[in-house]
Amino acid sequence: METLKITESSLVNEENILTRYSFATTYFDSTLKIVGVVWHGTFKTEDYIQLFDKIFEDIQGKNPIGFYSDIRKQGVVPVEARKYFENVCSPKGTAMGMNKTGVVTDASPFKKYYLNTVIKMTKRPVKLTSNPVEALEFILS
Repeated sequence: METLKITESSLVNEENILTRYSFATTYFDSTLKIVGVVWHGTFKTEDYIQLFDKIFEDIQGKNPIGFYSDIRKQGVVPVEARKYFENVCSPKGTAMGMNKTGVVTDASPFKKYYLNTVIKMTKRPVKLTSNPVEALEFILS
């Protein structure tokens, strides 16, 4: 699939849903090899951990290349959840082949702090953008 023809609906659509939660929906596109989460609410640390544990279970053996996260409607991430992402999810994702992350954000102060902390701690290549297509193109480049 050519990068110029990539749209958010390439990843975020009914056929690609892994799991629906009240606060997020997870996706995997087998053609693009991208795992995605579109957040739409607040959550507890336990919910966050459960979501990521389920993602890793669902994509086992599928050789993902990148991670897409739309956090424009995400609630504040609890400190313990952030630490779980840094210490467990990021290394596990890298070990599975997810080497790039595209994040769609509205850049609110809370999210900026969270994102900068995660980027600094995980040392992963990340593109922060308000445009979903740019996030996907970064992962695929």
